Amino acid sequence: MSTYVMADIHGEIDRFHAMLDLINFSADDQLYIIGDVIDRGAEGVEILLEIIDKGNIHLILGNHEDMMLGTLSKDSFPEARRMWTANGGSKTRRDLLYRRTTAERGKILRYCHKRPAMETVEVNGTMWTLVHGRPSTKFLDMIWGRVEADDDFGDAHYIVGHTPTCYLTKRFKEPYHIFHGKGFLCIDCGCGNLTNPYRRLACLRLEDMAEYYV
Repeated sequence: MSTYVMADIHGEIDRFHAMLDLINFSADDQLYIIGDVIDRGAEGVEILLEIIDKGNIHLILGNHEDMMLGTLSKDSFPEARRMWTANGGSKTRRDLLYRRTTAERGKILRYCHKRPAMETVEVNGTMWTLVHGRPSTKFLDMIWGRVEADDDFGDAHYIVGHTPTCYLTKRFKEPYHIFHGKGFLCIDCGCGNLTNPYRRLACLRLEDMAEYYV
């Protein structure tokens, strides 16, 4: 059994499926996705439905799922829709409202509403803390905060997404790769930026820290 972590797929279902093939993902493995499955790319809703139907794929809430909930759930508020639209949520919103059944939409919203903003996973005696934005005790920081390249989290083992790693490495004109910081790893390698030729989907296997890219 292996334990994998991805982040920020942003609707690029072809890359998601290619990654599952690359790592030979099986029913014996566990996969944690650190937020932002939806938006920008066209197939985020389909990816969410696949996640829900598999018992061994686990979603940690990202800011894009939170904007979806703020727009379409019973606790919706107008500012959330404007923010969601400004951040690439229009395709997801149209898919949920006009292509999906009421039952499918309800299943997705209920699932995302129950997802944690932070989760800890133990692998070979190491406790990994997975959070979309930035390690914090505050919800908004967890899903909207950003790490900086010179952040120092000491002996912690955090894995984050949300901030494309090119902004940490300052290497904008080469394929993006996982950033290794002090006490944290950032694995958002730019999926969803559909016109960027350097974007990749990254995946990390926690047992041996093997890195995979598609």
